[in-house]
Amino acid sequence: MDTLRRALSMAAGFILVAAAGAGGFEDPHGIGYDGRDWKAMSEQAKLAYVAGFLAGALAQQALDRHRMDPRVSVDAAVSEIARAHSATFPLGSGVYKNVLDDYYFYRNNLPTKIYRALIERNTEMLKR
Repeated sequence: MDTLRRALSMAAGFILVAAAGAGGFEDPHGIGYDGRDWKAMSEQAKLAYVAGFLAGALAQQALDRHRMDPRVSVDAAVSEIARAHSATFPLGSGVYKNVLDDYYFYRNNLPTKIYRALIERNTEMLKR
């Protein structure tokens, strides 16, 4: 079982490194990825990228709540955010993946970093 986990972990790491394309630098967090990298990713890699982004955003939001009131555990904050549907990025990973696919359809958007596109698209969707 440990061998399978290691193999899956290595495969996931390979996907992320390969998705970076010819960027020429190691970017283990995908912060430098832009629309060209997005278009080179498989559907599975896109969903994994967005899911990781959403999990990180939710964890940061919970940590911020915990720091404001240390009596509230991070786990309790995550539960409350989920229960109240008050996450900064409240929609599912499939929704954000599709939004990015649409956004990067236009060539002039390709230089935009993926994290920046997620923030901007989320802001626009929440205004409606």
